[in-house]
Amino acid sequence: TLEDLKAYVSSVWSSGKGLALVQGNLDEKEAQTLVSTIDKALGFRSITEEEYPPELSPLPLPQSPANSMATRLVISEPNEENGNAASYVTLQSLSEDPKEHVMIELISAIVAEPFYEDLRTRQQLGYIVSSGIRPVGKTKTLGFIVQSSTAKTEKLTKEILKYLDNIRSNFLETLPKGDLAVYVKSLIDRKTEPDKQLSTEVTRNWAEIASGRLEFDRTQKEVAALLSVEKSDLLEFWDRFYVKDGRRLLITEMIPQVGVAAGPMPPKSMGYTSSMASIAKSSGLVLGIDDLAAYRQDREKLLLKSVDLERLA
Repeated sequence: TLEDLKAYVSSVWSSGKGLALVQGNLDEKEAQTLVSTIDKALGFRSITEEEYPPELSPLPLPQSPANSMATRLVISEPNEENGNAASYVTLQSLSEDPKEHVMIELISAIVAEPFYEDLRTRQQLGYIVSSGIRPVGKTKTLGFIVQSSTAKTEKLTKEILKYLDNIRSNFLETLPKGDLAVYVKSLIDRKTEPDKQLSTEVTRNWAEIASGRLEFDRTQKEVAALLSVEKSDLLEFWDRFYVKDGRRLLITEMIPQVGVAAGPMPPKSMGYTSSMASIAKSSGLVLGIDDLAAYRQDREKLLLKSVDLERLA
């Protein structure tokens, strides 16, 4: 209700941790005056360090064996008139190492166009076929998505995984040294291109602040890492990232209620219980939309437990 919304807004703006970035043609005094003016206008109540909201961090996906189905989230398309099916496969890396970050970027650059050419142009599975990188906190994930009005989610997921299974043999093992050098140079050129607008530099700096990374020399670190990447590094990383046991995958499938790609409406809950939290270590686990909250809580508990064990070790 409107009353609920007003009550929520009043609580949101009652207190909080403020972060500000003032960049441009201002000196320190002018910057502090500007921040002070905003602080007074908002009127936040001061909070203790214990009350600070946590920084965004990735929730580790369960590790799964090679050649097994990963954790799947199956959702019914809420719009009854939307006849599009979609499958999105996420590969998660928990590494914060700059070299592993740039290797994810290199692999993404190598496989993105062939992925589109195969699933979109050759197989014509859907009009949206793409892949790319998504930063989460201090880590990166690599995602592959296909949306189709003519193929069901089972087909989309099967073809994405088939493509991933062949990345090593089709693209990495056969990658000439000269081609790798071209990919490396292209990525370095993109990272070191001078900012044409102040807003570009501000956005990059704010991303470091908002994420909690605070690595304002990230470009220099990543360029140095890129210059050290060899073909053998890409193969070894891809093996750990996808080929071998221990990979972290999440498959999200959206099933439409109408059209050629429609299928039986999946239940909102697949019967998930906390006792199933460890099942995904050995075999695929299927979740419904209503299972997400409990699943997330269980993953957080397992994460905290592992952290505590590491401290005791």
